[in-house]
Amino acid sequence: MKRRHHVVLIACIGLLAVLGFKGVVSAEAASNELLIEYEENRQTFSVDDSVPGVESREPITDKVELWSFTDSADTLLMKEQLLKDPNVLHVEPNYERYSHVVFNDPILVKQWWIPQMKPQWMWSRVQEQKKMTVVAVIDSGIDLQHEDLQGRIQPGGYNFYANNSNLQDVNGHGTAVAGVVAAKAGNNLGVVGIAGTYETKILPLKISHLNGLSKVSDSIKAIDYAIKKQVDVINMSYGSSMSSQMEEKVIQRAVESGITVVSSAGNDATKGNSIMFPASYPSVISVGATERDNQRASFSNYNSHVSLVAPGAAIYTTTLANSYKLVSGTSFSGPMVAGAAALVKSLKPEATPAEIRQLLEMTATDLGAPGKDIHFGAGIVSLEKLSHALPASSTPIPPNEFTGDFPELKVQTNKVFTIKFTNELLLGKDYSKHIYITRSPNSAERIESFTAKVDPTNSKQLLITPTKEWQLGVHYLRVEQGLQNKKGVAMKKSFAVKFTVLPR
Repeated sequence: MKRRHHVVLIACIGLLAVLGFKGVVSAEAASNELLIEYEENRQTFSVDDSVPGVESREPITDKVELWSFTDSADTLLMKEQLLKDPNVLHVEPNYERYSHVVFNDPILVKQWWIPQMKPQWMWSRVQEQKKMTVVAVIDSGIDLQHEDLQGRIQPGGYNFYANNSNLQDVNGHGTAVAGVVAAKAGNNLGVVGIAGTYETKILPLKISHLNGLSKVSDSIKAIDYAIKKQVDVINMSYGSSMSSQMEEKVIQRAVESGITVVSSAGNDATKGNSIMFPASYPSVISVGATERDNQRASFSNYNSHVSLVAPGAAIYTTTLANSYKLVSGTSFSGPMVAGAAALVKSLKPEATPAEIRQLLEMTATDLGAPGKDIHFGAGIVSLEKLSHALPASSTPIPPNEFTGDFPELKVQTNKVFTIKFTNELLLGKDYSKHIYITRSPNSAERIESFTAKVDPTNSKQLLITPTKEWQLGVHYLRVEQGLQNKKGVAMKKSFAVKFTVLPR
């Protein structure tokens, strides 16, 4: 029997707080961080001494430190104490800056929804992306050759209408929806999807053909398939007034699997304003449409099931034959929200569907009657406010180099990594979704040929084992924040290691 080689990585999660969203972060100040400038070299607080409420201290220059706090109350209290110290020259919040993003897509100037939703705030944070996200678009397929969707199509889609692998769109609806989510930005072509330059892919799941009609059975099969493919978001820009218990069950299973499910509210406001499904199932984010003036689009269904609204009238997007056109309907406000959910998942991979929904609703701009209402739900999605609500990553991966928490390792192809924790983990739980192994430091393309399971002989250890063998060459292993111990306490910070696989 071949001897397994183990490397121990230490990760302490025993005292970390449970992950949770507590409110909207200021538009300019980083969450719970202070910059402290001293009169001379740092004298007042020993670098080795721990200060209550201070999560971390990082030297910036000889006279400046960055202090991170566990909560805002500690931040305010410590700021007052520091200002009383004669050796402290200045204390200020760790203000954020955002890039002045400029894209060269020629139809960008006609995309009126961009000033409404202000996605530039999220786009400027693309270097913080931790996860490549996949949005399953259950629709009429996709134009595989469209110039503005190249590099945006996830392999493995399927045609449930014809029960084959032909995904080519002949209706145009699925291509238009895909463009709203992920039309490539900065390529000097066409339009910009809400994903901007983030690594976001569309998994096309075809359930309708030329006339755009589909059946619940194909919807159920497509959702089940999306679960198996472990997508991050499902977009369903279709529906009818008839509900299906089986469709609702498979959607609930998708949500329980960690997938955010979004659907259009419907376009029948002037034709009876029916309650539409799948949008009106409780676990689905139902999206209505707005006009340029932030009024509800006349066609947009309204009811108590509507969660949010987004622009849905005169939307420029991709269409068949390498073209672009204006489209209207909740079919296109839905994918704006699906794209926003994918952006949250890109920056915060551990976020659950419930947390993503809460973030989207809490940061929406209220329209109509104060509070949630039947016409606008919680309001119109605001990517500016959403960005403010997502704290900046404290340990972004550099674009051209790698600085890990541990020395670089040289290992053999059968290496098993052992991560030790201070508290017990859950036996039998698959922790692989919190483990990212890539071949380059800033890559969103994950290696998935490994398992991450608790050591049956020691429930405080997690074993990361290759399915067969690690490929030769450089790898980057990252354990993401959000991994929970047996008590439900989550890691608050990620840690990483670089390792090189050598031939035996």
